[in-house]
Amino acid sequence: MRYYNLILFLALLTSCIPYKKISIEYYDKPSINLNPNSRNITILTNFHLRDTSSKLGKLDWYLDSVSSVEATMALSDLLERSPVFENNSFNSQSIIRTDTNKVILPLKWSILDSICQKEESSLVISLEYLKVRPTFETYPVWRTDYKEYYGFLDVTLYAYWRIYDVSSRKIALGKLFTDTLSWEQYDWIEVTPGNQLPGVFEACAYAGAYTGEKFSEQLAPQWKQGERVVFVPFGNALMDKAYSFAVKGQWIEAASIWQKLSSSSNQKLAAQASFNMALASEMNGKFELAITWLNEAKKKHPSISHINSYMKLLKERVENNK
Repeated sequence: MRYYNLILFLALLTSCIPYKKISIEYYDKPSINLNPNSRNITILTNFHLRDTSSKLGKLDWYLDSVSSVEATMALSDLLERSPVFENNSFNSQSIIRTDTNKVILPLKWSILDSICQKEESSLVISLEYLKVRPTFETYPVWRTDYKEYYGFLDVTLYAYWRIYDVSSRKIALGKLFTDTLSWEQYDWIEVTPGNQLPGVFEACAYAGAYTGEKFSEQLAPQWKQGERVVFVPFGNALMDKAYSFAVKGQWIEAASIWQKLSSSSNQKLAAQASFNMALASEMNGKFELAITWLNEAKKKHPSISHINSYMKLLKERVENNK
């Protein structure tokens, strides 16, 4: 009997909560806007010839090459999956550079023309240079009554990207990216790459993929998963119907109901509908309108929950989409 009463109490308590959580997908505008003149975009990997007569020189070249390939592969994969480039197709090409300048000079337009002719592209996103520098060290650490080993592997990377608009003969972007990735571990025996730590090749490949991923975020943010509050007061058939539209992603249909209810004589219901209208506006990319609806909700019922947290989130989206 007590168990039954507890179930009944929880059911009643849940039914009194006037809102539900809804999962959404969204993305913000990229910080770098590209407007390619053709559907095809070329991702170009630059390999730089250097002295590989020594084992160290050969290893150095291999690590940079592996990292460069991983960087452009990651970039291409992430751009293809982004809604920003849903109407574009990508192709990958590579070039071996023999210039020995300390400054990475832009590629000649004649070279870019020959690259673009193969795939009929007019935009080239080029990884001009990528240098990785792995550093590893391990040493014993004495505790009170025992000894253990500490080891770390750092990979410092320097990358330079250029975007060439071949049709207009303009360099649309030049971007330097630097970072250091670190792995560390403790063990009872010496800590070494390939054992407790990633192998050197594996770490450098990861650093390359990380480089491509970070650059892709500026060109084409990926879909993000989020959660929002939707007011669905118990026993209101119209709010239930609007919610059923919302969970299917039918925001216009849901908004048509919420907009009518936002002028209800019941101020609490009107505020909840206005709050929901803010969400519908956000999902349609109208962030300023969403803030207007949220202010309207607060004006109708100042104590309505989740206003402040949602307002903060909307203002962040406004900033991200300027």
